Amino acid sequence: MSKKPEIILDFNNRNFKAPVLAKTILDNDLVNELMAFAFDKDQLVSNRAMWVVTHCASIDPERIKPFHTKLITHLKDKEIHSGVVRSILHIFQKQPVPKKWESFVLDKCFEYAQNPSEPIAVRAFAMTVIYNISTPYPELLLELSVVLSHLITVDESAGIKARARNILKDIAKLKFKQQW
Repeated sequence: MSKKPEIILDFNNRNFKAPVLAKTILDNDLVNELMAFAFDKDQLVSNRAMWVVTHCASIDPERIKPFHTKLITHLKDKEIHSGVVRSILHIFQKQPVPKKWESFVLDKCFEYAQNPSEPIAVRAFAMTVIYNISTPYPELLLELSVVLSHLITVDESAGIKARARNILKDIAKLKFKQQW
């Protein structure tokens, strides 16, 4: 009987490769241990661990799915680091938000997208999450269109304007396809 190698998760040490560590965590069934670090009170540890969680979600989305509710409710934390928010939204750009949490996530993402003090990546990811949730609902797409149209006319970063323009194009394609 072969013994599993002991893997030490040390997020105080910044010399790690997130994609490699994510694969090791998944291969050794250490997702629960990773998530404990991801929700740690130490913002540095939490931010680094959450970065690895995003890589795990890209490699094997089903392994992160059981933590969706906890990830979403973590957005309620007033002290949450913007890097953690960015990682959570990055996951939900590619994975569907559970139906029961769509309203909450929409509200949070509209807040993030319109807040100029949020980092660009948080705002851009929030726009995509809003779009993904809103695609079945023309009235939400209309609301998103208004917000995005405003963002491309004000003094915003190139990244925010580019994401807004791309999503507006996607909305226009949907509109044409669905004839609404």
